[in-house]
Amino acid sequence: MPPGTPARGRLAAKERLVVCGLPLLHRVFGALGAVRVTLHAAEGATAVAGERLATLEGDARVLLAGERLSLNLLQHLCGIATLTRACVDRVRGTQLVVRDTRKTLPGFRLLAKYAVRTGGGTNHRLALDDAILIKDNHLALCGGDVGAAVRAARAAWPTLPLEVECKTLAEVDAALGAAPDLILIDNRAITHSAPAADLHLKIEPLA
Repeated sequence: MPPGTPARGRLAAKERLVVCGLPLLHRVFGALGAVRVTLHAAEGATAVAGERLATLEGDARVLLAGERLSLNLLQHLCGIATLTRACVDRVRGTQLVVRDTRKTLPGFRLLAKYAVRTGGGTNHRLALDDAILIKDNHLALCGGDVGAAVRAARAAWPTLPLEVECKTLAEVDAALGAAPDLILIDNRAITHSAPAADLHLKIEPLA
C-alpha cells in the first residue's frame, strides 16, 4: 500500500451490544498517524446489528496498522459492558448490586473496570490496598474465628472497608455478628471471562 493513500474506515456493530471504548480510537490512531475519527454513538448506548459506531479517515497504511488493536480493545470492552448490562437488567427492581472482580487481564484492569461501570455495574476493588478482604486462608491461620478476625482487622485498619469471605451459612452468621461492610459468598460457579462482542472495521480507498 503506497504511503499517503487516502482511505475511510467504518466501525460497525455486527450484533446487539453496549457501546464501550470508542474514545480509545483517538488514542490508538492518534499514536500512529493523522486520522480523523468521527464518533456516531455514545458510550453506554445500546447499538443494534449494522449500526455504525465511528468513521475513520486518513492514510490507508495507518488505518490498517491500527485496525486489529482497536478492534481487540473495543470488542473486549463492549463484551464486558454488554454482559454487565445483561446482569444488571436481570436483577433490576431488586436490591442486588452487580459487582466486578479484580481478576482481569494483565495491564487491562482500569479499562475492564470502566467497561463494567459503562454497563451499569459497580466496581469492587481496584487493588489489594483498597479494602481488607478476610479470606479462608486468613481464617485458618487465626483459628477459624470469623468474628475475632473481623474485630482484629477493624482495630488495625479502622478506615478501610472490610469484607469477609464465607463458605458456609455458619460463617455467614458469625460474620454478621461482627458487622463487616460486605460478605463475599465463595464457591459459586461463575464465568471469569466475558465474551467479546462482534465488530468489524471496513476500510476502503477514497477516490
